[in-house]
Amino acid sequence: MQKRPSREYCSGDLKLCRSAILRDFGEVLSVSLGYFKSAALPPLRQQINVNQIKESLQRDATVWSRDSRRWAKFKTDPKKSGQSEDETFEPLSEVFDAVVGEASKTAGTPAKLRFASRPSEAPISERTNSTRPDAYLLLVDKKNVDIPEGKMAHTSKKSPDSWDDIVVSFEFKKGNTDTDRKDDDQKVVWSLHHIMRGDPCRRATFGVTIENTEMRFWFTCRAVTLVSQSFNFCTEPEHLIYFFCSLAFAEDHELGWDPTIQRVGVGGKIQYNITVRTDEGKDLVYQTTRVISDYSADASSGRGTRVFEARLIFLNGTSVKDAEPVVLKDSWGDGDRDREDIILNQIFADLQKHKGREQEEEARKYFLTVLAAGNVMVEGNIDNTDRLLRESDLPPDRSYRLPVDEVPKQKPIRYGEGLSPTFPFVPCSAKYSNVPHRTHSRLVFREVCQPLYELQTLDTVFATLEDARKALQFLHSVGWVHRDVSGGNVLRWDNLGKLADLEYAKHMNSNASHEVRTGTLDFMACEVEAQKHLFIQPKAIRKDPASRKRVQFPFRFNPLHDVESIWWIATWILYYHVDEKGRQLSTDQIRCFRELFPGRLNSRTSAFLAPLADAVLPTPFQTAAHIVEDMRDQLRIAYTASETNMPPVYDDALEMLHSTFNECFASAAEHSRGVGLFRPPAAHRQQHSSAKRQQEDPVADPRDPKQLKVRSHRISIPQYRHRMYS
Repeated sequence: MQKRPSREYCSGDLKLCRSAILRDFGEVLSVSLGYFKSAALPPLRQQINVNQIKESLQRDATVWSRDSRRWAKFKTDPKKSGQSEDETFEPLSEVFDAVVGEASKTAGTPAKLRFASRPSEAPISERTNSTRPDAYLLLVDKKNVDIPEGKMAHTSKKSPDSWDDIVVSFEFKKGNTDTDRKDDDQKVVWSLHHIMRGDPCRRATFGVTIENTEMRFWFTCRAVTLVSQSFNFCTEPEHLIYFFCSLAFAEDHELGWDPTIQRVGVGGKIQYNITVRTDEGKDLVYQTTRVISDYSADASSGRGTRVFEARLIFLNGTSVKDAEPVVLKDSWGDGDRDREDIILNQIFADLQKHKGREQEEEARKYFLTVLAAGNVMVEGNIDNTDRLLRESDLPPDRSYRLPVDEVPKQKPIRYGEGLSPTFPFVPCSAKYSNVPHRTHSRLVFREVCQPLYELQTLDTVFATLEDARKALQFLHSVGWVHRDVSGGNVLRWDNLGKLADLEYAKHMNSNASHEVRTGTLDFMACEVEAQKHLFIQPKAIRKDPASRKRVQFPFRFNPLHDVESIWWIATWILYYHVDEKGRQLSTDQIRCFRELFPGRLNSRTSAFLAPLADAVLPTPFQTAAHIVEDMRDQLRIAYTASETNMPPVYDDALEMLHSTFNECFASAAEHSRGVGLFRPPAAHRQQHSSAKRQQEDPVADPRDPKQLKVRSHRISIPQYRHRMYS
């Protein structure tokens, strides 16, 4: 499941952003040094012997102090140093040089990493980030691409180093209080997060924190974040020697880089050459032309989906000229689920088997066309997080809760300025007793679609939603449910609406035990959100004859929940927009929007059951709103009818509901012809500034609100615009 940060993450305030990320991580897995070395770090080169290096260094008085039995440059504990923090820990670079210099003698090759300490300078980055790590290990042979001045994100003081080359981020404190540790945790986690969110070439990255003499190692990938138990780096040199040697002589893919993506400069901009190895063995290289969606990568864990517009440039090594633009989707899917293309093929096979080829062909119009698909291959193996951890069994759960500041009170919003399109974070606790491993894959789609948020007339929105409903009807007709319908995966292409993002689609008869609570919170069916039936009729209640206790029926996702999600999208469109460019949202419209979309779990049912306040909307929206309210009434009737028996029997109710929604969408489109659709100006200004990624790279979307994304009982906050294809 995914997690995503909160509205503080969008604030542009570095301190709030760091706190939001720690809250998003919740807990990380604390592991022994032995486990960290065996699972997270690259294996040592065979020629390197840590004990021999240790013994050799201890014979050098400039490196090791025999009297104090510690590194010569750290004869006293850092907290007793009379120097500044930066000066106190600067000798770590000399320790690194001494270790790798000695290791190079037996490794037969120079170190691939170098140590840099520039605590007053922020490394350059394509994505704005004013963080200044205390130190870092970075590649000698850099991977960042030199581009013209002004194309990279601006930092307060230019650094010669790039985040694209950093392997390990360091944070130091002379003290060892809880406050010191908390500050280091916040900073190193932010650095890990920034590397993973900002660099499409990364699969994993590392960190180090030091409080006085206590050092801890950090590792993160798309499935889990690990922190080692601490050790005294001054008096236990073998652990630091091992750490430096394992990384300094490792191959790039062992350091977390993806060898199937190359960063390139094209026309003064950074693009990526991405290899797709199909299941049939074809090698296709695509060059990106723009980023369509990368906000899923902002999650601390999860799919990390990035979506690009791209063009094919090589097919099995042969150059391809003037290829048509396509969409390339790179993601880390749940290891226990099929890829989206495989799920689509299963759905089409069921349609052909049960409904005939003609219906199958008709259904294909409402879904994306997959041109190529395959798992990412690294060193001849499928790339997954299990392999990143060297297929090591996880140790017994020992969670380490990251220290988080209290959530500051949000500034009151002046209603005249419009609706702020972000919502508060839902606190959660991440447990790692069973880490869900992820598999890295890529899909290529033919259609470069227009997302729902870009549509500028209300009738086109309703026509697009009707086509998405048709897609659902085809799924439901052969026993499938989508389980993740949201505004981000309803698209428009060539005058047709299309439904995307089928990773969580499931056949109703499947015994797979994948999580039930899936979807984007603001578009999630109320029953799915509550994880229980809300419309059970008295006569459906049964009691066990022996115990006289009520018989409990397990809750399951059913097709009515998909249809309800479509209704929530239509409602969101009406209450978030205005009908004239530059027009402000009224205070009443903002209030109603927040009642309908509070951004918290189990908070929308009362709004769903209450009448819609149509009068608060712009006059041209009101007829459509009346129709949407009728659709809601039909949903309630369908739920009530299906839950007259338990477990629910929804077939007849579903058929009637699809028919009703078909008529209602057609009527709503007819009554909305020529009605413009505009975002309120204050929200637009706020989002526009975030689109420029000002300050600490606030992630507020430039076109739409944050949405709380839920996978089982862990929460994330993806973005409406950027979930397109993802």
